[in-house]
Amino acid sequence: MFKNPKVKVDRVSYQKSYKPFYEFDLTPEQLENYLDEYIIGQKEAKAIIATKICTHFHKVKNFLLREGRDEVVGFIKNNIFIIGPTGVGKTYMIKLIAKKIGVPFVKGDATKFSETGYVGGDVEDLIRDLYWEADGDLEKARFGIVYLDEIDKIASSGDIIGPDVSRTGVQRALLKPLEETDVEIKVPPDALNFLEIQDPQGRGKRKKIVLNTKYIIFVVSGAFHGLEEIIKKRLNKQKLGFLSDIEGRKDVKFNYMKLVSPEDLVIYGFEREFVGRFPVIAVFEALTEDELFKILANPNSPIMINKKRDFKVYNIDIAFTNEALKEIAKMALEEGTGARALARILEKVLIPFERTLPSLSLNYLGVTSEIVNNPYQVLNSIINNPQDPKWREFYYKALKEEEERVKEYLYNRQKALIKDVSFEITSERLKFIFELYKKEDIELSQALEEIISLWKQIKTYEQSFERRNQIRILFTEDAIDTILEEIIKTDFGVFAYCEKVMSRLEYTLNIIKESTGKNLFFIPGWALKNPEKFLNQILAL
Repeated sequence: MFKNPKVKVDRVSYQKSYKPFYEFDLTPEQLENYLDEYIIGQKEAKAIIATKICTHFHKVKNFLLREGRDEVVGFIKNNIFIIGPTGVGKTYMIKLIAKKIGVPFVKGDATKFSETGYVGGDVEDLIRDLYWEADGDLEKARFGIVYLDEIDKIASSGDIIGPDVSRTGVQRALLKPLEETDVEIKVPPDALNFLEIQDPQGRGKRKKIVLNTKYIIFVVSGAFHGLEEIIKKRLNKQKLGFLSDIEGRKDVKFNYMKLVSPEDLVIYGFEREFVGRFPVIAVFEALTEDELFKILANPNSPIMINKKRDFKVYNIDIAFTNEALKEIAKMALEEGTGARALARILEKVLIPFERTLPSLSLNYLGVTSEIVNNPYQVLNSIINNPQDPKWREFYYKALKEEEERVKEYLYNRQKALIKDVSFEITSERLKFIFELYKKEDIELSQALEEIISLWKQIKTYEQSFERRNQIRILFTEDAIDTILEEIIKTDFGVFAYCEKVMSRLEYTLNIIKESTGKNLFFIPGWALKNPEKFLNQILAL
């Protein structure tokens, strides 16, 4: 019997090909402002998480730039322990951060993992998932974020006689990845050909793909039912005066989770070594009725955008009044599952309309409090009389209130949203942004970015015109609005439209420059529509 030749295995080396981490310059305040665009409330948790994740990647950058030098102090990671009830945005916040920074993100459920991998999954599978999430880019994968939910479920239960091996075993299996370890990427057999490299003698030589977890940041989260009682018990033993003051005030609902200590987590059932790997603890608050309303009213809300897209596939535009959103928020609060309840209630209210309206002649729906409270009653009235002007009134009322919400959002957050201070949100541009937002059913921030991008192209055209003619032109604000309106309406390119307009002015402006030496001209909006009048006015002057 012949033996198969041994395959020589080498490690795949890292390369400095993934540049964002060598140029990372995001500040905690910038990241927090970004989160504010999407997440309502949770001010303290946002501040902690934004700060520590920014600090983590700045530390990574500094270590990368110093690679090769002797390093006495080790790299300590800012792994994060999140405590908070269901449906408050824990996972969503970390996903947003990963998207903003541009790192791969994987999420797992702690209850599905075992110490050895014989039952459930291996904890190292999460690390391997980062590699595939990074499209096989090893350099990118080593800067990823691993999110482990339901972490409270692997706390050792106090009512079990003897050691709770299955749960503490998973905690111990996580210890090495939480700091630094090498995880070999298991490649499917059909993908091995891509990794085979023939050496000069023709023998098979395969690169071994190993992902090091040194720079991977871990975030774990859970609801931690029962932890509050452990914290209260500790505080009572310490006989803190403020505790009795808090408990004596019925009008204040204090979140005891904010006072959690590492020792409380150990008593809850976590190994000391495991808790020690998480220097950062962030506590999320339960959402109030007002915050649930603000989630729905937020123009960037994925819950609302997705619901609108459901109707848009049937060419039906849907808008919501403030009262309708308040009613939905009230129902969601009673359900007690946070923001998750919002999507459920929206579906419950609107599925009958989503089913029926595509068969009617209506291509709009204004969701009012009447529809939220009595969906079937209103739907039957629409079916019986779809041409009733009341339905159009509902829609325009909802559309107007939605436009006001968008306007308020932009004015309140324009400093954080608009980095170029010379860009101004005029009333006309607000209209363009809202039209684009409604037409495409995209995030408001995306609609704003598209308008700003067009504005930048107009400013670039001014510079291009000056280079070609040695004449400086400046479009006035109303002229820019006129250009934007035409581009959005006709789907013209910025340069193509501006060339079309300025070709009627260019020759005369050159003559004026040569005869008078004047080389700066302000182009008002009306000049774009009546260039002859504009030129006659300049010549007369």
